[in-house]
Amino acid sequence: MTQTAPIIPATATRHPHVLEDKGHDTIVRVGQADRIWSDFYHHALTARWSHFLYLSITFYVAINVVFALAYMVVGSQVSGARQGDFLDYFFFSVQTLSTVGYGVMAPVGRVANLLATTEVLGGMMINAVATGLVFARFSRPRARIMFSKRAVILKDNAVPRLDVRVANCRRSPILSADIEFSLARLIAQPDGHVTREFDSLPLRQSHIPVLRFACLPVHVIDESSPLHGVTLEMLKAEEAEIIVTITGTDEASGQSVFARTAYGFDRMLYDHHFVDIINTNPDGSITVDYTRFDELEKCSRP
Repeated sequence: MTQTAPIIPATATRHPHVLEDKGHDTIVRVGQADRIWSDFYHHALTARWSHFLYLSITFYVAINVVFALAYMVVGSQVSGARQGDFLDYFFFSVQTLSTVGYGVMAPVGRVANLLATTEVLGGMMINAVATGLVFARFSRPRARIMFSKRAVILKDNAVPRLDVRVANCRRSPILSADIEFSLARLIAQPDGHVTREFDSLPLRQSHIPVLRFACLPVHVIDESSPLHGVTLEMLKAEEAEIIVTITGTDEASGQSVFARTAYGFDRMLYDHHFVDIINTNPDGSITVDYTRFDELEKCSRP
């Protein structure tokens, strides 16, 4: 790649490539079946809460409807239930599945007792699985990391640099945080195939022992940088984007946490810098103003 003028940021591109920023929900996989039952645990953990609750309630109602219909067939063997009343048998199924047993309705025949035995066994397993899934979803480690809406490119002693603001939103600090910048591009190979390549963008400080508030990871666009001498038109043609990842350990839980985002070159601003959001008060306390997290100022020129 020939070296030309320094990178020329812009405020908008027509077709930004934001694959890493949006995740993989928009990817259509052909020839790869998504079998939910072969990877049920993963699907249950990664599904949205709304989908998880909807499917859980649907399954719960459905299994009780099935057993309620079965109890209706042998209605005379369920004492306390009104003959032909579906709701009575449905609520009896709910009580049996949950092993509550209020004592108002009870199985009295062999067939009804066999159905109740089967439902109690299934209910214990269902309750155990449901409890485990709900606990796993609540206890899954998540990093409350804020990334600035934009990345900025400014000159530091006549040398361009790339800045992104990152902040920890929790009260507990993140220990041993590692931050990484990567340049993702679609590169046309000599045989005509297009491959997605990743180039590491070294940072001035990629390891932070303790991340309490906010930090500004900096990549210097010098002669060794993959961004050096690259024009915006070249980056647009390659659908380039900057991928930012951060990993660390939450001090409160001791669990590893991670977060990521991506910046297409439509989210870059040139000759701007982030305003300061950390202030020291007269009493020695520190104020972090997250309302100004994304605020930028034009760099002053001499």
